[in-house]
Amino acid sequence: MRLDQIDLRLLAELQSNARISVTALAKRIALTPTPCARRIQQLEAAGFIRGYVTLLDQTRLGLPVNAFVEVRLVREGKAEVAELESAVHRFPEVMECWAMSGGYDYLLRVVTPDLEGYNRFLRDDLLSLRCVDHVETSFALQRVVERTALPLKHLR
Repeated sequence: MRLDQIDLRLLAELQSNARISVTALAKRIALTPTPCARRIQQLEAAGFIRGYVTLLDQTRLGLPVNAFVEVRLVREGKAEVAELESAVHRFPEVMECWAMSGGYDYLLRVVTPDLEGYNRFLRDDLLSLRCVDHVETSFALQRVVERTALPLKHLR
């Protein structure tokens, strides 16, 4: 499926407000509701729209600590990779996990209520994995930019 200008406007609008009604969305992108709904379905079926979520305020929910955790494996064998990747899916504190190139193998973003909670996660969960060789943690001091909307201007 090739994206046209209407698709791009539709995606941009949905990124800023996924709860917008089809009628309101159609009006914003200068379509009638039926073709607008059809395009949404096509974008979903083609995988451009993966899902819809509600973004919660982690600080208001008592999870102000963001830890960025660099993880190095004992070795980069299939078993070690599978162990780590399986484990991070089970840890609800792990919000993101990226396989990396460079000096460490994975980068995790971990949220916790406080430093004690992070220490507990580190000691009881992450460091209990046999595949983990080394961990280095940096704590976020302040969020400067937070986006959920992807830039689409390169597609125009």
